[in-house]
Amino acid sequence: MPRKSTVSKSTATAPKAPRKTRTRKTATVKTVTSPTVKPAPVAKPVAKKVIVTTFQGGKVIAKKTTLKRPGTSKLITHQRYMADIATRWAIHNYEIQELLKDFSKGFEIVKPYHAQVVKMLNN
Repeated sequence: MPRKSTVSKSTATAPKAPRKTRTRKTATVKTVTSPTVKPAPVAKPVAKKVIVTTFQGGKVIAKKTTLKRPGTSKLITHQRYMADIATRWAIHNYEIQELLKDFSKGFEIVKPYHAQVVKMLNN
């Protein structure tokens, strides 16, 4: 923003450029890992792609890429599956209980205002 000069116009010289602010560089942090320690690779299940080619009369008509079903995966036992369902159901019941508590608190907060509106409309 321009500043007012206290110097008279007759002695004033060309206006100076505004002062620039200094920018600072951020410090860079380098991480060094030893060559003997490597992180364990994380295997992600990836479906393999297969190209299906359609022929007619010895000529290629179409090429379509489809996904191949992944190999067998480790399944959990029936007992672990049932225990997981029971745990999830208990969590569901707890959350519903807390939801009902919140609804009842909200109802108790709104109840006096509702009574006041009904009383006002009946008069």
